[in-house]
Amino acid sequence: MASVRCVTASIAATPIKPNVNVIATFIAVAMALMMTACSTVSVNKQASSKTIAAQRGNIVTGNTLSSDTASTLLSAGLNEQACLQQFDLCLDQLTDSMLNKHYRSALAIFAELHYAKAKQLAITPDCRDALARPPIDPYYANASLTKTESESQRQNTEVCINTYQARLFDAIKSSYTYLFYDQLDHDFDGAEAKEARRQKPNRIPDDLDIQTQDIYNAASNDVITQLYESKDNNNKMLGKTADIKVTYMPPVQTLEDNAQATLANATALRGKPTDQIKVMTMQMDNHQLNIHLPNENNYLQNAQKQASALADLVSTYELRLSGLNSISKRPGLGVSLVASLDDRYTTTIRQLLVSSLSGKLSKAASNGSMDDSETSARIYPTGHLLMTGLIIPDGESVLDVLGSRQLDIHLYNPYRSESVNILGDDYQLAANFSAGYGLWLAENQLDGVGYLSLLTRRQEASLPKLFMLEPYDPNKRVLVMIHGLASSPATWVNLTNDIFNDDKLRDNYQVWQIFYPTNLPILENRYQIQKLLTATYQQTDPSGQNRASKNSVIISHSMGAIITRMMLSDDNLANKLSTLEDQDLLTNANKREIAKSLTQAFGGDELSMRFKLQTLPQVDTAVFLSAPFQGTDYADRWFTRALRRIIYLPLSVVKTVTDNLATIATQGELANNPLGALYLQNGASQLSNKSSFIQLTKDIAINKRITFHSIIANNDSDITKGLAQMQPNGAKIDLSKALTADSEENRDEIKDEPLVAAVTVNEDISQALTERLSDGIVPYTSAHLDGAATETVISGGHSIQANPQTILTLRRILHRQLKQ
Repeated sequence: MASVRCVTASIAATPIKPNVNVIATFIAVAMALMMTACSTVSVNKQASSKTIAAQRGNIVTGNTLSSDTASTLLSAGLNEQACLQQFDLCLDQLTDSMLNKHYRSALAIFAELHYAKAKQLAITPDCRDALARPPIDPYYANASLTKTESESQRQNTEVCINTYQARLFDAIKSSYTYLFYDQLDHDFDGAEAKEARRQKPNRIPDDLDIQTQDIYNAASNDVITQLYESKDNNNKMLGKTADIKVTYMPPVQTLEDNAQATLANATALRGKPTDQIKVMTMQMDNHQLNIHLPNENNYLQNAQKQASALADLVSTYELRLSGLNSISKRPGLGVSLVASLDDRYTTTIRQLLVSSLSGKLSKAASNGSMDDSETSARIYPTGHLLMTGLIIPDGESVLDVLGSRQLDIHLYNPYRSESVNILGDDYQLAANFSAGYGLWLAENQLDGVGYLSLLTRRQEASLPKLFMLEPYDPNKRVLVMIHGLASSPATWVNLTNDIFNDDKLRDNYQVWQIFYPTNLPILENRYQIQKLLTATYQQTDPSGQNRASKNSVIISHSMGAIITRMMLSDDNLANKLSTLEDQDLLTNANKREIAKSLTQAFGGDELSMRFKLQTLPQVDTAVFLSAPFQGTDYADRWFTRALRRIIYLPLSVVKTVTDNLATIATQGELANNPLGALYLQNGASQLSNKSSFIQLTKDIAINKRITFHSIIANNDSDITKGLAQMQPNGAKIDLSKALTADSEENRDEIKDEPLVAAVTVNEDISQALTERLSDGIVPYTSAHLDGAATETVISGGHSIQANPQTILTLRRILHRQLKQ
């Protein structure tokens, strides 16, 4: 629908007989002439989402200026492209045209224009290509520039980059002044009185506030990430713009004038860990940048080195995390960053294959014992640190800030620092708690390595490793996760991410994940994992006084649950070895000799600690998922037996046993002996309900001070429904998918009642019903333990660790533990 508004003049003429054709022609010509001087406004309907997107979009979210800035340029008679080409002149003319130039909106407009100019400069050849010269032809592609050409290009690059950085700094200063206008003193003509401003009611943030905060964050992001790129192995910090290494800039000087200028925290000073300490000063053109880090000793440290420099600093603006059920964020001020340490541990399938193809035994293996002396070398603090970056220009008044040549770059630990005080007011700091975890998972091929390590014949045992998912915090309880057969820490991805997404749990728990080779004998894995956990508690808190050394929780699945139960028991399995002896020992002298030798070996210094169980003192709560405590016949089915045949023990494990039993003639006799099978049978085979390992461990007692919970899977929905009818108060209905109709003609009628997702049960369950419960691999009768604080049956198969109802149940347990 168009509306035409024109001013027309009346013409007086001698009346004549009307001629229809002449009149029509005259009107058409007149209208055409009039339309050139008329304004036509079209009004059309469109989706509300498009209107909102147009109102909220700006130079950060797209390649166009916001509607406010574009309108201001048009009102001043300025073309957007011409404005960016003649930028300084454009700013002068825009200032003259803005009669209300002292209002806050002017600051937002200038902030966006500065950032738009910076984006334009970043893609120009002088800034983008730096000192690189495109080849003229194949013969002279590598020809060096002449001295004159090189100097000219260097000067052009320097001017471009300095201008680019200046525009970013101006965008930060203008947006910062806009955002904190109410706190800054106003020292220009016509400014409102400070007291009058404070009497104004609180206003709701509008689109311009959000757009300007986006510019502040985006410009801060560009400055921070481009300043902290390592040029070489010495980690000398040089300025960097876009994809350009600015080699003409001098190395950064630290406060201590170290030869190597690395971004690492100094020794903590007196005060709070949330305090900021200045660790570096950088001079860029005519701006001084001061870098501040958290006042913590251990925030940039790992197990390999006392201090570790940052190899990379990535903004979460540049990361697209996929594969996570949700992204855990905290909205607020600042830029969420992930800092990667230069010597972080990574594990890949290629590394595993290379090590398995090595034909040489390690020194430890050749001496007949596994190399467990370097337990501390298998403790891996996180290699990806979360940070929140914030840039604060110096100054306490509007003009001070706009003209400031000093900016303070603050990097906060978002786990400790939830807010920042600016000019007397507290503001929540932004954070992305999934980013570091997502990078770790993407960088380490945990699933592939976990499965391949089960099947690959290796010379040496790959011993368990412990990964901390955040820097050690003495004031948080520890949550240990232990995976099952042929698995890895990647199995806990949804649970871990949901814990990060729960403010209460994130503030009170830190996650340690165990990665162990599931082909090892389970007794050996228990010993090595417990030794690893003990060493980690000792390393992080020698006196054992921290909150982190008390009330720990272990969550474990399948084989991991069997291992966990042994770490929470004080039984001595050596006292039960006699129950495994063959019935025909008295008639078979050779078997009797083997049993005697094995019993002596297991009681010796080398192997006795594998049988003597002792409860981890730091743990008071455990959760078992799909645990085959009584074993499973699934391990004896034909396809499982075929798989078990290609699962190899590391040669060093075999050597550990056989070298201590030199009097025994053949390894085959050892492996076929029930006692020998405890150490010459792989972990998968030992899950059989007929294995000597299960017979030895099925009745071990959990220490009475431990509170434990069982989560058991059931793949028969009818049985779960029956449980829910018996115990309706503990039932959870499955709403994970929509119900279907009987037919297309009868869409309004639902086919069936909703399924039952989970049931929290008590001991009043009939034996006939429990005998039918199974997850397809582990029956209820094997997973059930008397004395559990809670027992929950989840609808699903054996791998229930990613089931939403399982995760919800685990979160309830953790919340309950905090209250207790």
